[in-house]
Amino acid sequence: MKYLLIVIFLISGYSSNAQFKFLANNSSNQYKAKIFVADCSDGSCGGKATIILYDQITEKEIQTFHSADLDFGLTEKQNAKIGWLELGKYQSPLIFGDFNFDGAEDIAIRNGSNGSYASPSYDIYLAKGDNFFLNKELTKLASENLGMFEVNKNLKQITINHKDGCCYHKSINYAIGAKNGLTEVSSVIEDSSIGDDVTVITQKLSNGKIKRTIQKFKKKDYYEQQL
Repeated sequence: MKYLLIVIFLISGYSSNAQFKFLANNSSNQYKAKIFVADCSDGSCGGKATIILYDQITEKEIQTFHSADLDFGLTEKQNAKIGWLELGKYQSPLIFGDFNFDGAEDIAIRNGSNGSYASPSYDIYLAKGDNFFLNKELTKLASENLGMFEVNKNLKQITINHKDGCCYHKSINYAIGAKNGLTEVSSVIEDSSIGDDVTVITQKLSNGKIKRTIQKFKKKDYYEQQL
């Protein structure tokens, strides 16, 4: 009887902390997930969440993850109260991709809006064998800039974007090494905060050294070229 009461308590506690249930079956070719999130109201879900990852083909349970604030939106036609609700590919708070270019699919899990200007922030888990491990370097990049970083498969680089006010923009490209981690290989700063000019500072790693170029353009001419 005592054991039964403990089980009931655990189940009820889990249900109260994970009130709304979702399926993420279209974000990956290899995996699918069940998502339990604490709060959903006015077309927006968030709060503490549990994500259970499964193999897409065998349906074998792979690993369980947690997020302090999963944070995603619903369409007008979606009702979170009906039970299991399937999310669209680009609606899911999970992003799959090979972030370190080792041939294995990794996962980014939304964790609030802690990036620049309240942009989305993500925890990055890299696949190694049959498990996923939190990567602090990539998590920092995906949590302190303008949302999730971009992945360039051809160059095997990831790019972050950052801004400060209306007139300062910076993008940085990183290479990822198995031993040395992240290495900044190039960056571009666009600063139009002074007068009618845009100052463009380009840095590029070449033969182990950073080469820096500074150019100035008229705002009108420069931004017309970017269109």
